[in-house]
Amino acid sequence: MARPRASVRARPIRNASGITIEDGALVVGARRVPLHSGAMHYWRLDRDAWRRGLEELRNLGMTMVETYAPWGVHEIAPGEYDFGELDPRKDLGAFLDLAHEVGLLAFVRPGPHINAELTWFGLPERIIYDAECQARSPKGNPVILSFPPTMFPVPSYASNKFHEETGRWFDAFAKVVAPRIYPNGPVVLTQVDNEAAFYFRNGPYCQDFHPDAIAQWHTFLEERHGTLEAVCAAHRRIYAGFTDVAAPTKFTAEKAEELPVHLDWAAFHEHLITQSLARMRARMVEAGITDIPVVHNVPLGDAGQPISVPAISRVVDVVGFDYYHARREHQTIKRRTLYIAGTTEFAYAPELGVGAPPWFTPLAHEDSLYCAMTALAYGLRGFNLYMAVDRDRWYGAPIDATGAPRLESRAWKTLIHKLHAIHFHTLTRRAEVALVFPREYGRLMRATHLLGPVSPSTIEAVGGAPTDGCREDTFGFAGPVQSQWWRMLGRIADALTDAGVPYVYVDSAADTDRLRSARVLVTPSFEFASLQRWRDTCHFADQEGTVVYGPAIPHMDENMTRHLFEVPSRGRKVLIDTPDDAVQVVGELIDNLDLARPFFASPNIVETCVHEDTTGPRVIFVINPGKQAVDAEISLPYSIEVADAMSGEYFAGRETMRVPMGAMSIRMLVVEKLAGGAAGVQRAAVPKARARRSS
Repeated sequence: MARPRASVRARPIRNASGITIEDGALVVGARRVPLHSGAMHYWRLDRDAWRRGLEELRNLGMTMVETYAPWGVHEIAPGEYDFGELDPRKDLGAFLDLAHEVGLLAFVRPGPHINAELTWFGLPERIIYDAECQARSPKGNPVILSFPPTMFPVPSYASNKFHEETGRWFDAFAKVVAPRIYPNGPVVLTQVDNEAAFYFRNGPYCQDFHPDAIAQWHTFLEERHGTLEAVCAAHRRIYAGFTDVAAPTKFTAEKAEELPVHLDWAAFHEHLITQSLARMRARMVEAGITDIPVVHNVPLGDAGQPISVPAISRVVDVVGFDYYHARREHQTIKRRTLYIAGTTEFAYAPELGVGAPPWFTPLAHEDSLYCAMTALAYGLRGFNLYMAVDRDRWYGAPIDATGAPRLESRAWKTLIHKLHAIHFHTLTRRAEVALVFPREYGRLMRATHLLGPVSPSTIEAVGGAPTDGCREDTFGFAGPVQSQWWRMLGRIADALTDAGVPYVYVDSAADTDRLRSARVLVTPSFEFASLQRWRDTCHFADQEGTVVYGPAIPHMDENMTRHLFEVPSRGRKVLIDTPDDAVQVVGELIDNLDLARPFFASPNIVETCVHEDTTGPRVIFVINPGKQAVDAEISLPYSIEVADAMSGEYFAGRETMRVPMGAMSIRMLVVEKLAGGAAGVQRAAVPKARARRSS
């Protein structure tokens, strides 16, 4: 399989209804609709404000309105619901009918968990305090979430009682929504649950020890290992039966052969979440919500979450990330977007933050716009502005609670209309280098986390690395694998950025199709590795791809059993101990493979991202994440004229182009004119790989 340099289009995401996501658009009948929606919570607004709010959403350029449908708001007694009969603001059916009349499609999210800054995260109080529904700690106590606006015991994703109750809610929800599914109404998209990461109480041994979860743990071990004998061999213990395998309640390993039970537990967390979402989706279908694609959203701190994005993407149609970031978090926005763009077929943000709840770090309009444009630069193709219309426990929406546009709405309107005009959702950001996130090392990272409820995802969400809370034991390895893999990828990523080489991150559990446009695969490898990941690595090399691995060839699998690992053809074993090591490796890859470095920019703090179609570059993003204004000089492969999508300023050049950049700013430059015959991103004369940049 040759590694092409031409752009490779994403494959369609198909749903049984015939509604598909293809070339970044939702295909609805004869229409191709970009997935650009805005959040508006009907039950939080005066009904008289609905029409004006929906019309302003449409004026922003939105094709769709998004709303939660909160179980705890609609349920007035067990099995009894108010959908407008008592409180007209709760008339979900009327809201959807009005959206249809206004000309908007609808994306409806029924939970059961919705958060939405609601007390009990939108669940009924009776569910929260039902002992059969509650997640359990290692000591069997309810797991308490300390999160605004109130503390509460969280439900168990394994609880059969919780799933039964959820099913009854879905039945009630479906009676209102199913008759309004396209083509009979506006509903074209739905979501199962929300931010399924153990309700932010996701430390490695925090939960879930509910009896139904432990039963699933035993079933999972049988599925993972095949036989009881295999489990005994992996855990180095004697079990009389699967039910004798106790779930680990704390990290106890001191050497490599004691790690497998903890790696199994980390893998089980991913399995439990995935199976719960699959179960909820099946129950939603049983209730009558069929024939439309299903979404799930991942919260901040994704790299440290007890979830598998590739696994979830096999039980729903689209997995997306939530974005709530200040401009100073440029590197996090970049890393998260490159991961979702590299790991999934459709890079989507079910919640692209516009403003925030008052208990977050304050976010200004400029933060939200910078975050959105930066995510678009690195590959985001669809988004839901959350919140587009203001409401209680929120600030910063471009439309106020009466439906009137605020001054900030002008920028969003300009951006969204420009995205539609240039068909941005169909463009491709080409990357010839894929950096692999090895799932087995991520599990070791989670298992060795020291800070309990202050989980790896929490640390990442507040600006740290998910490895920051890990113990530094070596377990007999040459070094602490649980943190070394992250540092290796970070150094390679910095060197690629400084050299102007586009790249993405690909989860090792993702389908190998995600590597179809890559020419170089960078995959950390230590004393142990997943056999499947290594087979995929060698297959990539056999198909003429270049593999960079190291610092070692593995000799043990995930069960710490000795295994003979193949040496990848066209592979290069490297030691990345310092930033300079990474710069040297990247420089040699550029020289040997002539890697594309399109529209290289200087000074080295400035980054560019190019989006193209078959005719050539269509959009060039220029980003200055630094705290000082600079004049960016961009190397050009041919004469070009561009216009800033937001300000209308024109820039042009033959060999170079000068673009003034404010501090912590981004420009979206739309190509107006190219030199004749320029198709595809070509190479300009650019400097060699440089030393690591200064921030």
